[in-house]
Amino acid sequence: MNKTAARERKWLIYTVHNFWKIISWFILRVFHFTKVINAKNIPLKGGYIAAANHSSFWDPPLMGIGSWRRVFRFMARDTLFNVPVWGWMMEKMGAIPVKRGAVDRDAWTRVIDALKDGWIVGMYPEGTRTPDGEIKAGRAGVGMMAYRAKCGIIPVYIHNSYKAWPKGKLLPKPFVPLTVIYGEPFTVEDLLAKEESKEVYRQITDRIMEHILKLRDDFTAPKK
Repeated sequence: MNKTAARERKWLIYTVHNFWKIISWFILRVFHFTKVINAKNIPLKGGYIAAANHSSFWDPPLMGIGSWRRVFRFMARDTLFNVPVWGWMMEKMGAIPVKRGAVDRDAWTRVIDALKDGWIVGMYPEGTRTPDGEIKAGRAGVGMMAYRAKCGIIPVYIHNSYKAWPKGKLLPKPFVPLTVIYGEPFTVEDLLAKEESKEVYRQITDRIMEHILKLRDDFTAPKK
């Protein structure tokens, strides 16, 4: 892709993404009284993995509504791109298709390239929505992508989305308050200095989950 085409694609991604962000923001504010905490922690430039807990279909719009100047791109099941209209919108929003139930190295490469190109890519280290609202252990894949992209990480904690729209429910439950909290970006330079291995991927993922859990614990701790 030449520079002109790349600029045009970037402009289109921002335009379509922010159009949906306006709609999402309205719905989430009106029907879920959504609060955003520490959006200032979202860097204004540079490639980052935004890593959050995953409880609900609400999580992608919740993760992305914190900044109008940055776009949060996401990985999405490849079959969704075949849905009329919606698939077209996902492609124009910069979603990255990934095959479910298979090792999709092409998708990994596209994610790593996006990070190196300066995009924020939203990821869920748990891999799938929690069935009971509890945060589960993260998978090593996010650690692998952080290692290969040599990028920073923005930890994100999403509160109450399980109660608003749990796995297995067709529609969300309205008027459940939601909160999204952005932690301070961090790097894993000490782990990037190690020789690449599955163990290093696991260590990076574990550190990411520690940051997400700390955001949860700080937010839910009894107020003094």
